[in-house]
Amino acid sequence: MMNFIGSVERDDWKTESWTTRGTAEECANDYKGWHEEVHLMIRNAPSLFKWALLGRSPMDRWTIGHVSLLGDACHPTLPSLGQGAMMAIEDGFVLARCFERYSSDVGTALARYEDARRDRTRRVVTGSAENAKRFHNPALASRDGAQAYVDGEWSEDRIKQRYEWLFTYDVTSVER
Repeated sequence: MMNFIGSVERDDWKTESWTTRGTAEECANDYKGWHEEVHLMIRNAPSLFKWALLGRSPMDRWTIGHVSLLGDACHPTLPSLGQGAMMAIEDGFVLARCFERYSSDVGTALARYEDARRDRTRRVVTGSAENAKRFHNPALASRDGAQAYVDGEWSEDRIKQRYEWLFTYDVTSVER
C-alpha cells in the first residue's frame, strides 16, 4: 500500500472537503513534466482525492462563557510545521489542568485555558504559514537557485533559530 500526497499551488481550488474525488488526468496535468515514476504512481492510484490547504489567521478569542474550542477548531494549522495534532494534545493537557485548578468555576477555567494557549498557538499557526511559503519558494525551481536557497535557509544555525522554540516548549510548565 502506498500513500501519494502532492501539493500544488493553485488559485482556482477553494473547496473545503476531504472527500472530493480527483482524477488521474487532473493530477497528471498538475505534475506535467515531472519524472515518469511520478506519473506511474498517478496512473496506478486506485483513487485520488483533492483538498485545498486554506490557511486561517489566528483567532483572538475562542472561549465564550462556558463554551470553548480546542485544536483545529480554534487554531487550524497548515501541515508545514507538523504540529496540528500536537496543538490539540497540548490544549487538552492545559485545559485539564485549568479544570483541576478552577473546578468550581467553569468560566474561569476556560478563560485561563485560552489565555495560557493564545501566544503559543498563534505562533504555531503563523510559523506554519511562513513555512508553507518557505517550502514553495520560487528559488527552488532551478538547481542553482535551490542550492543558494537551501544554503541560506536550511543551515543548522538557521534551523535552530527558526524552530528551537517549537521543540523546547514544555506544556507541563504552562501557567494556568
